[in-house]
Amino acid sequence: MMRCPRPVYIVLRVFEALGQVASRFINAAFLGGSTRQSVSARAHLEWPVAERQIDAFFRHLPLWWEDNHCANSWASEVSDALKTLERNKRLEKT
Repeated sequence: MMRCPRPVYIVLRVFEALGQVASRFINAAFLGGSTRQSVSARAHLEWPVAERQIDAFFRHLPLWWEDNHCANSWASEVSDALKTLERNKRLEKT
C-alpha cells in the first residue's frame, strides 16, 4: 500500500478489514469454506483460474497495485495464525 497521511491510512485499513470480513463471509456462506480463510487465500490453494483473475483485479486496483495478491493473502493468514499460536504458547519449538 502506498504511503499516505495517517487519517487516510486509517480509512483505507478499515475498508481493507471490511473487505476481508466480506471475503471470509462469502467463502464460508457461499463456497463451503472456513470463516478463517479469505476467498483469495483459498483461490491460491485450490483454484488456479480464479487466482489469476483475482490477482489481475488487484494488480490494477488503485492504491493497491499488488502482484500475487492471492499468494500474499495466504502467506498473511498463515503468518497471523502462527503469531496467534506463539502468543498463546501453543506452538511447539522444534
